[in-house]
Amino acid sequence: MKVKLSFAVALSHRPQFLILDEATSGLDPVMRDEILDVLLEFVQDESHSVLFSFHITNDLEKIADYVALLHKGNLVFSMPKDELLYKYGLIKCGAKVFNNIQRQDIIAWRKLDCEWQVLAADIEAARRKYKNKKCIIENATIEETMLLYIRGEKR
Repeated sequence: MKVKLSFAVALSHRPQFLILDEATSGLDPVMRDEILDVLLEFVQDESHSVLFSFHITNDLEKIADYVALLHKGNLVFSMPKDELLYKYGLIKCGAKVFNNIQRQDIIAWRKLDCEWQVLAADIEAARRKYKNKKCIIENATIEETMLLYIRGEKR
């Protein structure tokens, strides 16, 4: 209820710009969804903007237009959310396929217990090049993309 009250107060003076730091952390899923709906309604008026700091990437998928990743004070990337969701691909494969993936197709990779995960710069190109290989190629989530950019290895 404190969070709802804080949002009511913040929005009561009709601001054009809000800066929110972890605004939905600690909320149950229903309350978080309600708050995001309020913020989504707020930004529907194009004269309003919100700058979020989030660690719950599912919230970004619901409300963000642009996503920027900051790590250790450096801007890793900044791009439209749709580009982030639909351009990048995640290739899940074994060592044999991984060793045959062309270097220019890889942004980052990491070895898990049973598979290699490769962040591909262009999912459609990866699907064309590696469709007959023994691998799974799917859209990368925002969280997977961020994790591989930060924790993945580069060739």
